[in-house]
Amino acid sequence: MRRFITVSIVILVLGAAGYLAYTLIINWHKTELETVRMQFQEELQAREKSPVPNERLAEAFGEIATDVLQKDKQISEEEITRRITAFFSYLDSQEYVSAYQLEGGAYQQFQLTIKELSSQLPLLAGETESLYTLYRNMAHFFRVLGIKRINLIKDILENESDIIESIMENFYLWFTINNHSDEREIHRPSLKMLYTYSGYFLTTLSGRSYLLRRHAKVRILTTYYCVLTLDRANDSLLNANGIDIRPHITLLIPDVSNQTGLMNKEQYLSELEKLTNKYQL
Repeated sequence: MRRFITVSIVILVLGAAGYLAYTLIINWHKTELETVRMQFQEELQAREKSPVPNERLAEAFGEIATDVLQKDKQISEEEITRRITAFFSYLDSQEYVSAYQLEGGAYQQFQLTIKELSSQLPLLAGETESLYTLYRNMAHFFRVLGIKRINLIKDILENESDIIESIMENFYLWFTINNHSDEREIHRPSLKMLYTYSGYFLTTLSGRSYLLRRHAKVRILTTYYCVLTLDRANDSLLNANGIDIRPHITLLIPDVSNQTGLMNKEQYLSELEKLTNKYQL
């Protein structure tokens, strides 16, 4: 009788845990579908934005700032470093950033962020093996960075939304220029770290959830740079998890094509076309 009662209790506990996991995933799915629906409606109502004025780019990146994806120019490591330095100085001059009273300024906080994110990587495999690992992966950025830095990042995305495309371009180039090994300065992530977070955003329930909560432009550009990073990892034989890049290329092309307000849309599509040919899609 005791054995029967014990088995019954175990079954009830497992059933309750399964139901909780099922409810969690279903509710998450409904929330994300609603988010995508609202973003889609916003995009239908949006108009193509005019290019960001050069004066605005110069304000953020320095006097001679230009688009980093110009077809006829190669940017030097010194120039991209100068732009990034100018951008952090620009952030320190903004009232909404000053309100956080950042110790050492925005650049020092960025260095600490890179250090902490690289020392505590998210899971790429086995995320759904238990509720604990799922919750932990879903709360990854909040757990590692804390609420203050999470709010700061959100404020930057909101206040600099008009130049977010140029910000992402410059930082991606800064992260990857002359990035041939893991022997990197602390202020720039290694290709291995970039690969891990790209895989997180592209392949995990938690990472996709993070992206779906962002504005469509940020989500699409993040996915684009994740795909470029995965391609770099393939070339460097660093795709340790064997992530298949092909479906992500296929899904990204119509997203980029249909996204309004992208200054460098043709360049993105050109790069994706090269990857399409490279991976024989």
